[in-house]
Amino acid sequence: MVPLLLLYINHHVTLIFFDRGTSGIDIDLRRVDIDQCPQKSGNTQLNIFAASDKCKFRTTKCEHIPGLGFRRGSYRCECKDGFYFPDTSAPVRYYNGTVIEEEYEKKLMGLDGVYDQEGKFECLPCPEGCDVCVDDSPCIITLNWVMRTTILILEIIVICCLPVVALFTWRYSHVKVKN
Repeated sequence: MVPLLLLYINHHVTLIFFDRGTSGIDIDLRRVDIDQCPQKSGNTQLNIFAASDKCKFRTTKCEHIPGLGFRRGSYRCECKDGFYFPDTSAPVRYYNGTVIEEEYEKKLMGLDGVYDQEGKFECLPCPEGCDVCVDDSPCIITLNWVMRTTILILEIIVICCLPVVALFTWRYSHVKVKN
């Protein structure tokens, strides 16, 4: 702004300013990443997008994917320790942030979506005794009771037959074996 007119009114000098143009800054937003994941502890960098991810925090954690540019969904939701990805045959075991963002937007617009459906975009809990797992295989030994019972019965039969064998051996101990 440049003063173009000087007015003298009631013993006061008044400057009138006129706008002579604007300036702008051109930033290539394809090279700027949005990190929607919660900030790691100790990180003091300002991030207005922090913790705006749509990962279901009970079973998943957000991992930022750098290099995707200025767009939402530049993250993946990975299973937390103690949980596993439901589709154990999938080549990648995480939920894509872009897909989650699209489903969340459908929810906000009142359209049919799967974001709030039970079990969608969530990991399943590991079996009892597992801190980390990749499927629902048990970490604690499960006992095969049929096999254990069969072996126990055979052991009892052998133990019951031992006194008979011992008596037979004692009774006929004087009999010589011929070559």
